[in-house]
Amino acid sequence: MTIIYSKKRFPPPPYDTEVEDMKYYRDLYNGDHDLIFPRARSIQTTERVIRRSRPGLIRRGMSADIKITSEHQYVVVNFASLVAEVPADLINRALGNVSADVESGPELEFVSSVVTASKPNDKIWAAVTQHQVDGLIAYRIRRSVKGKVWFEWMPADRYFPHEDGGGADLAWIEEWDNGNGGKLKFLRVERQEMSDEGLVIQQMVFKMDGETVGDEIDINQYAAAYEIEIPDNETLKDVTELLCGFVINDETLLHPRGRSALRNIDTIQEEINWTITRDSIVFDKHGKPKLAIPRALWDTVANQNQRDYGARFVRGADLEVVSFDERTGAVPQYITWDAKTDQSFKHVERLIRYMLAVSKTSIQAAGLEDAKGDTGIALLYLWIQSVIKAEAIKDKFDAAIKDAIRKCMLLENAISGAALKPVNPVIEWGDMLPKAESEKDGEESKKYVDGVQSLETTVRRLHPDWSEEAIQAEIQKIQDEKAVDTLNPTFTQPPRVTV
Repeated sequence: MTIIYSKKRFPPPPYDTEVEDMKYYRDLYNGDHDLIFPRARSIQTTERVIRRSRPGLIRRGMSADIKITSEHQYVVVNFASLVAEVPADLINRALGNVSADVESGPELEFVSSVVTASKPNDKIWAAVTQHQVDGLIAYRIRRSVKGKVWFEWMPADRYFPHEDGGGADLAWIEEWDNGNGGKLKFLRVERQEMSDEGLVIQQMVFKMDGETVGDEIDINQYAAAYEIEIPDNETLKDVTELLCGFVINDETLLHPRGRSALRNIDTIQEEINWTITRDSIVFDKHGKPKLAIPRALWDTVANQNQRDYGARFVRGADLEVVSFDERTGAVPQYITWDAKTDQSFKHVERLIRYMLAVSKTSIQAAGLEDAKGDTGIALLYLWIQSVIKAEAIKDKFDAAIKDAIRKCMLLENAISGAALKPVNPVIEWGDMLPKAESEKDGEESKKYVDGVQSLETTVRRLHPDWSEEAIQAEIQKIQDEKAVDTLNPTFTQPPRVTV
């Protein structure tokens, strides 16, 4: 069952409610808390500002501007961003080399080209972070007119699977300047759908009227008008699966499209902000020293202003040079107020710990406790909660990256007629937490000596930043030196002769 866009609001139901939730959690992650929390807006005041061409004259047809002012600053200490980024930091550090599961051949060269074009190591951090915020992230396979094949990550609010499971739409909004300072909006849709002949890929474009989708327009005219390249509609025979997919976070039977990792911490985050903001307001109100002057001095200055300006008042500037009462010795003095906020700070710390516990994030990640370990194992136990969470997410992205590269092989075979064997590649994952170089070198060397790890894998892990040529050269040197050390001197000496 396909999705109908024309004459309907975008995003289409039932995905519209999910997209609204995604926008909410994106504001929470980005720190735009004044858009989602009522108490953040309660300290703001709205003023009506009317712009005038000259005093006393209001421009006809000009609407009043709305200006947001605030007497106090709403303080945002955004621990929600830390919850989403800690797994991304750990997985980004662990992702290593991606290669085909063969020693040589066209599959090895093709996978290498896909990895170079897709840049999974560079984009894994952004993908995991968005996955945590939205609760889902999608990917699709691309091929240029020059034959380059790659895969790319896409936000969840652009991926709409069909209810029957036989297809999916990748839909997004494109905006163009209309020449009058305004914007024209269009809905682009790439539809992938299985049929008896194979995979059908269709490109569509609709004119947008606000949030409502208008009629479909000719895709070729649209591409020519805005000078963009849009692939032609095509049917890929012998392709029995969609060339797109998705990675779900914390899915349940009632939430098969996943849930945001920030779903249970928004109210805690709001309470943290409000407690710190309230203390800030108290300090701002009472923390500034106030000048107290004797009554006689105030009367003296006020009477002088009465004679000079016709009104009794006292300005701060009037007290820059003052006299003191010679009889009583009374002089101006500053009054300060000592605010007791220890309990507020403890309350904020308790809230932060609650947030980290609910989100399965280690306290050490927030810097509340010492995160130093004598060994890599000790450090692992300190970060064990975050590592366990990141390991589960890593397994999902491991399967997604392998599936995406395998789909790239399917697309290449279908379009160019190549005979690639579509199998999953090999992804090397390293340690999520840092270790001392000596400890890491000792562990890798022991694995090689014990015979549970090859020489090539050992060299790659010891030198992850080396090129392929440097790795092979190092392996050859080690093998040559080992061969020399194992030679028997009895066989290398020349035979004895009698002259």
